[in-house]
Amino acid sequence: MRPASSRALLRTAHRPLVVPLLRAPIAAAHSPAPLLAAQQTRSFFGLFGKKNKSSGEFKSVPDTTVILEQDDLFHPLSKSPFKELREKGERISTYAICPVSYEKHHETKAVKYECPDCGFPTHASRERWEEGREEHAESCPRLREVNEDEHDLRSGRRVVEYENMPGLQPYEQAINLQTWDTFFFTRGFVSINSKRAMRHVSKLLTYPISVMSVLHQNGPFTAGNGRITSEGRRSMAAIHSILHAPPGTSAEDIDVRPMAAFRIFLLGARGESTLPADIWLQLAYVFPRTPFDIYFIGPEAGIPIVKGYQRQHLKMSEDGSKYGVPSCTVNVSPQLRLISLKSSYEAVHNQLGPFDPYQDVFFAFSPGLGFPDQSLLDPKNPTPDVKDGEQPLVQAQTSWKATLQHILETKCALFFTAFSPADLARDVSAIFGTQPPTTAPGQPSEYPSSVQLPTKPIPPIEGVSDEFELILTPGANPFASRKWEIADWDTRVAVKTNWGIWGIRGKKYEVVDTEDERS
Repeated sequence: MRPASSRALLRTAHRPLVVPLLRAPIAAAHSPAPLLAAQQTRSFFGLFGKKNKSSGEFKSVPDTTVILEQDDLFHPLSKSPFKELREKGERISTYAICPVSYEKHHETKAVKYECPDCGFPTHASRERWEEGREEHAESCPRLREVNEDEHDLRSGRRVVEYENMPGLQPYEQAINLQTWDTFFFTRGFVSINSKRAMRHVSKLLTYPISVMSVLHQNGPFTAGNGRITSEGRRSMAAIHSILHAPPGTSAEDIDVRPMAAFRIFLLGARGESTLPADIWLQLAYVFPRTPFDIYFIGPEAGIPIVKGYQRQHLKMSEDGSKYGVPSCTVNVSPQLRLISLKSSYEAVHNQLGPFDPYQDVFFAFSPGLGFPDQSLLDPKNPTPDVKDGEQPLVQAQTSWKATLQHILETKCALFFTAFSPADLARDVSAIFGTQPPTTAPGQPSEYPSSVQLPTKPIPPIEGVSDEFELILTPGANPFASRKWEIADWDTRVAVKTNWGIWGIRGKKYEVVDTEDERS
């Protein structure tokens, strides 16, 4: 347990491990967890992914050489020079069914034919592809874009859009966080001249910049546009009082005395915990007077990528000496520290307290609150019949319940993201107990048919349903990734990382003196 926070506490400076530059293509994160997991699961990304075993240590990365030229980025997945993309095609051929065969001929056939225009397996045969060509034209350009984007990332070219990212934001230069374009311009990014490069950069930066857009006073979420509620104004005012100097303060008058670290807890962390450590410096650079501790907490939390010669020194401490769980700390700079805790949040909640709504904030990226808890299913019968009047329990009722209860008690802000409008609506309905969304007739579902989604309102969750205030209304996230992610079970289904965002906080009860008490 940490000592009670004080805004005048001295925070020990740490020697930086990495410099704020990216000079190589970003390594791919580990494959996500399988469908049947005992912990919190993200409900879209990698339902059928293979989980690679990791020793927790870094392996050397060979020097990159150009494998594909820019005019040779399109390849059918089955003939891709990259194993990861060939495996992607194999998963689609295994789990996806031909939409024409199913909808027009009432047959369940796997997709074995690769569309010559997009390179993805989309139909059972060429004949069925010809028959459904008009419908396929809606998703074909998007699939072609994804095909070329994925090959470009692995092509071995120098990824110049990842290089020379801006450093410390000068105090006298305001930052505009309304859109990706205004952010890049006011932060002084090198000009990004192609849509593909923009998609790559947005996918890399969506996690730290989504956090930044919520915390910064010049962010896109305000009371004026209806996104910040009256309760949200109270929470954000507390956070802004720590992260920003008082209005009218000049550069010479800024209080430079050491202060306690502002703590950001990322719950259910996976891919975001294995981003290059330098990427998170972008968050610290726009708040130059505030030290940050960023915690990646979750059973699949990994280790941030650092410079090659230092990788062998970073690994999860299996003894859990400090936090009681496997952990790894990366001192990125005197202003930024990254801590990975490989455990569920409730296992470390007490060690991380006490909490301060002024200096602590929580984020959960695509938590799947309204997604059925797959750990409750019998592996021998993953699609059981649901009895009349019953529906599957969702993760807000099971794996996320204790976490939500603990965080709401702290009165600190808690923000969620979602990968699509339907995912956002499903998570919101799980917390509010309202009617969950349904798939429109004739439209593909975001989940395979084996996943039985709730069709009725979720019953009240003890310690959650009546104990929160809405502080950020559900809606689109201007800093979502612009890169499409394609479902393994239906190539017509595509989503974007962190598409939507919303937030809550534990309910505060005002103490009111009655006349009897005053007398």
